[in-house]
Amino acid sequence: MSKKYEELASKVIELTGEKQNITAAWHCVTRLRFNVQDANKVKIDDIKRIKGVMGAQFSGDQFQVIIGSDVSNAFDEVEAQLGTLPTSSSNTGGKKNIINTFTDTISSIFTPAMPALIGGGLLKGFLALMTAMNWLAIDSSAYAILNIIGDCAFYFMPFIIAVSSARRFKTNEYLALSVAGALLYPTMVNGFNMQAAGETVQALNLFGVIPIPYMNYSSSVIPIILATYVLSFVYKFVKAKMPATMTTMFTPMVSLLIVIPITLSVLGPLGTYVGGFLSIGIAWLFQHAGFVAGAVIGGVYPLLVMTGMHWALSPIMINAFAQQGFDNTMMPAMLAATFAMAGATFGVFLKTKNSEMKQLSLSSGISAVIGITEPAMYGVTLKLKRPFYAAMIAGGIAGAIFNLFNVKSFGMSMPGLVALAGYADPQNGQNMIVTLLGSLAAFLVAGGLTWILGFKEEEEKTIEKQTGKQFHLTAPTAGRLVPIETISDSIFAEQVMGHTVAVEPKTNKIVSPLNGEVVMIADTLHAIGLKGDDGVEVLVHLGIDTVELKGEGFTPKVKVGDKVKIGDALVDMDIKAIRKAGYETVVLMIVTNTQDYLKVLPINEKEEVDAKTQVSVAIN
Repeated sequence: MSKKYEELASKVIELTGEKQNITAAWHCVTRLRFNVQDANKVKIDDIKRIKGVMGAQFSGDQFQVIIGSDVSNAFDEVEAQLGTLPTSSSNTGGKKNIINTFTDTISSIFTPAMPALIGGGLLKGFLALMTAMNWLAIDSSAYAILNIIGDCAFYFMPFIIAVSSARRFKTNEYLALSVAGALLYPTMVNGFNMQAAGETVQALNLFGVIPIPYMNYSSSVIPIILATYVLSFVYKFVKAKMPATMTTMFTPMVSLLIVIPITLSVLGPLGTYVGGFLSIGIAWLFQHAGFVAGAVIGGVYPLLVMTGMHWALSPIMINAFAQQGFDNTMMPAMLAATFAMAGATFGVFLKTKNSEMKQLSLSSGISAVIGITEPAMYGVTLKLKRPFYAAMIAGGIAGAIFNLFNVKSFGMSMPGLVALAGYADPQNGQNMIVTLLGSLAAFLVAGGLTWILGFKEEEEKTIEKQTGKQFHLTAPTAGRLVPIETISDSIFAEQVMGHTVAVEPKTNKIVSPLNGEVVMIADTLHAIGLKGDDGVEVLVHLGIDTVELKGEGFTPKVKVGDKVKIGDALVDMDIKAIRKAGYETVVLMIVTNTQDYLKVLPINEKEEVDAKTQVSVAIN
């Protein structure tokens, strides 16, 4: 995190009366919000003078520090310095499609774990290189120790992911760690190993009713994420129903009694069962569909890794090596997916302007080339979405090429740079040539697509300075123009965040004041960020302190990324219900990049306006 936010957060916490005075912290679209024990300890005037702070005020018992559009970065640092505190608002999220919600959740869970994965991944890659070059013997004690260091984060992945999942789903971290412990408990691990060795193992079942299959959950991801998600609901439900005098003792026990059996019997094995059927289907696909199978596996392999179902495909490879002495199905497709992921990551490295992402993509890309793709996938491509899709497309293309030319792998190893040696065929020199060209193609196509498609970080375009050009904004709703100085919230009244127009609505329909794109919707639906095709950035803020309604009374009509024109519906605002709940319904239109213009002026003095009435002009 930038030192700028570190210093800002430190000063805000200090001047708010230090950590012991803060009982809850959260944020909305533009403000840090705090509940404090003693309001007299808060030094508002000093906080207002902090660089990066636009204003500060009390609203009822709630203390607010106005940051602006960078509030999420500031809050991340505040949260890091305060530690875990209760939040007053629910992060249910705005309306997002399922894919975006899933990828956002996965990337947010893995981001805190990246240092461990990158460190371990790079070491594992270097170990593979050293053993392939005969610089280090696999049976040496040095290799054993270095392998422990490199592999421990991956083997015990459920523990690492349990912590970040618990923070994401706002539940008890230590109970989540307990659930992870059940997944990797020696009884489970040893039972699985004995079954794999063909030994007889006593079946596990709970009270003779719930069967518990032996599974290997080392390095798994999805089971613990699902389990922690379920835990977040179970723990909250049990705590609410448990008498206050018994909750400390019995709520954790009851929660674990419910969640762990569900995890071991249903959530954990789910990926394995689905993977078993997938293995059968893929075997059939390779037998009957030729290059299509290579394209499918090369393309979807990152998804299989995410769900842990890639382990279910091992029997296909093992059977191929046992019967033929080579594998011309899974190993080549996995190699294609690996180099595609590496290429997409290096594409991010070349394109990003963010120094932190540049460092992360470089180290993760090196790790991916060697064969460890998790840091690249979870820390870079999945987080940015489009590079992940680019990797899937390129992996599919290279996988199809490998299958068309019947590329064979003669050694079962981690797909990556070191594995290329296993494609040397003394009887067919073409095998190695196609492998090298196909791997290079996967790398370059993924990198090229990443560059062409771009990603969210690059979508913000700078405003061209065109002196004298005017950009008009219309009213965001029909109603009565309100003198801005009469607004009860002093931050809006003083136009701290930029030129502001206020309309008291007479209709529930809130519309776009410009032609452009929806770039932000608050989790609590009370604010929408827009960026005009001409560069004007506008925040439409619905009501005063309506963040506390947690989305009630607001029905969004758009989602982030939607293109809108003047007058297009953004959200329906139930003004009667909101007023009944005791909140002001004034709609505020704020030009948040006012500083980019020579002037932003009001141009309408009419008391009544409709959605087509021009109310402001920005002059550049």
